[in-house]
Amino acid sequence: MVTLVNEREWRHPTRPILQIVTPYFFLADEPVWLTQLPPLHVYHPDPWPGILIGGRYPIDVWPRTLIWAFEWHDPTKVLALKRGDPWFIVRFETMDPGRRTRLVKAKLTPALDAYLRELEGVTNYVRGTFGLFEAARSRRPKKILVRE
Repeated sequence: MVTLVNEREWRHPTRPILQIVTPYFFLADEPVWLTQLPPLHVYHPDPWPGILIGGRYPIDVWPRTLIWAFEWHDPTKVLALKRGDPWFIVRFETMDPGRRTRLVKAKLTPALDAYLRELEGVTNYVRGTFGLFEAARSRRPKKILVRE
């Protein structure tokens, strides 16, 4: 669940990157972009000694488990994550900004499982995955989200 990113992939040679796999997974049957951001409007009496590395990707073609990635700017300071404190926020962007986003629990169907297996591990072999979104879209079944 917790990994230290290989030093070759750090953005700065003295700032290790720590990743934690979260239990959150988002998927859509229409174009929806998810943006992961630091927890805004939250006061931390003991600020984190680094920054959250956020991200943005289309959950209709690139569904994946959210990862909390942290760039540790001052490894001499303690990073304390307390139960109940927010680690990040997510924002959803659709083609119609006036339409409300609804979250539903989905089933892991055989079609969804097969699609996820095709995408699995791609980021381990390819940099710049944004170029793969169109290829993923062409391989994706039209409807893949089934409510539980």
